[in-house]
Amino acid sequence: MKKTATRAKKTVKKPISPAALEPRQQRFVQEYLVDLNATQAAIRAGYSEKSARQMGTENLSKPSIQAAISQAQKDRAERIGITADRALQEVWNIATADMRELVQVKVGCCRYCYGEGNRYQRTVGEMNRDREQWADKGNNPADFDEKGGIGFDPLLAPFQDCPECGGDGNARVVLSDTRNLGPAAAALYAGAKMTKDGIEVKTHDRMAALDKVFRHLGLYEKDNSQKVGEAAEFLAKLQNTTLGVAKPGPEGDDEH
Repeated sequence: MKKTATRAKKTVKKPISPAALEPRQQRFVQEYLVDLNATQAAIRAGYSEKSARQMGTENLSKPSIQAAISQAQKDRAERIGITADRALQEVWNIATADMRELVQVKVGCCRYCYGEGNRYQRTVGEMNRDREQWADKGNNPADFDEKGGIGFDPLLAPFQDCPECGGDGNARVVLSDTRNLGPAAAALYAGAKMTKDGIEVKTHDRMAALDKVFRHLGLYEKDNSQKVGEAAEFLAKLQNTTLGVAKPGPEGDDEH
């Protein structure tokens, strides 16, 4: 006698239709997608403020509402082209961006590094200007002190044996053109504003982004309260995420 193999039929779950929910539950689903705040969603859906917290929690515990929220989130993601991979990539960009793409501290020579006799050195323009000002005051042009001559270039490396800066040179803050940022730096960049001290560059929170990545990878303990050793050590190395204020123009160029 031949045995006939029978395959179990797969049951395909149909998406929850909004019509399957009560009107207030439908509204709750819509409002919950706004900010993922169950209490506020319940209030906006028409529940009383006194019972909103309880009703929000109760609604989220119902399989039908859970399914409706999940389907609504999926539909919205498809409409605007968002995927979990794309969202995680954006967060990873923020967490791993090289902040030097936004702001750099460059160190160049001081005014005395390459001046003749290690005296104060001017640029060609500065030399011409100072000579004119000297002559305009009625002074003899022949008595003008050229000091260390011309040729100052702040881009040159400091002179190791400079008696003025000791080879440390002068530091200056340089801002990048945000039109040319790479994907990671562009994700990190949160805008800029002019302050009384100069241009302040703002960034998104790298630590918050790392926290999301770590949670996604399961690098926390089960209770999400204690960090695994490797994750904690990595976070500690990246704690300093504050960008300074960039003052326009080089510093340290004042004549002594």
